[in-house]
Amino acid sequence: MPLQGSLQEMSLANLIQVNCQEMRSARLILTRADQSGEIYFSDGQVVHATLGEQRGETAVYALLQWDDGTFVLERDVASPEKTISLPWNTLLLEGMKRAVAPTPAPAQSSGGIMQSDVIAQLRTINGVESVVVASHDGVLIGADAQDSDAETQAAVTVFVGTAAHQLSEALQLGTFAHGVIVQKSKRLLILPQADRYIGLELGENASPAMIATAANEILKK
Repeated sequence: MPLQGSLQEMSLANLIQVNCQEMRSARLILTRADQSGEIYFSDGQVVHATLGEQRGETAVYALLQWDDGTFVLERDVASPEKTISLPWNTLLLEGMKRAVAPTPAPAQSSGGIMQSDVIAQLRTINGVESVVVASHDGVLIGADAQDSDAETQAAVTVFVGTAAHQLSEALQLGTFAHGVIVQKSKRLLILPQADRYIGLELGENASPAMIATAANEILKK
């Protein structure tokens, strides 16, 4: 029996991650208003996608922007063709990078402190190499990293933070407080906030728990 649901309850990024990690062959049908798209999985990868006249990776990137709509997952359905060769995690990361605004916009934190001041304070924590601040919808609103690195870090921060929050709620694990993701030689500490996510690149011997505690004290002000 097909699995059906809402993209507001489970995002497309999470659906892709779960299907690929479980090595499923399947067809995912996505519908929103008068639009309809399809994504095909095979051997743990996304192999084909369509959305109107868009095909392949561009169709996936467009579908990843949907924050509402419905989905139907049909298992054991073979793909009619292969239009995607990127690994699924690279595909998701690129999709999140495209959702990040290229120019940071100044904004104020809930305590009235400018984002630049918050970033400067976080940067003074021993073991923090760089800082990014991104809204829940993926907009980069502040950073002290290089532009290209900042966009990548913001995309990873929002994707992982959102996925962790949704999984915590779905599995009733409690509130997501913070998490660490390893990117080759880098470690990124992710801190959720009411209206944003904070991403802190950690030094080699830095303690995530100690830095999270220090960062939260700054963010409370």
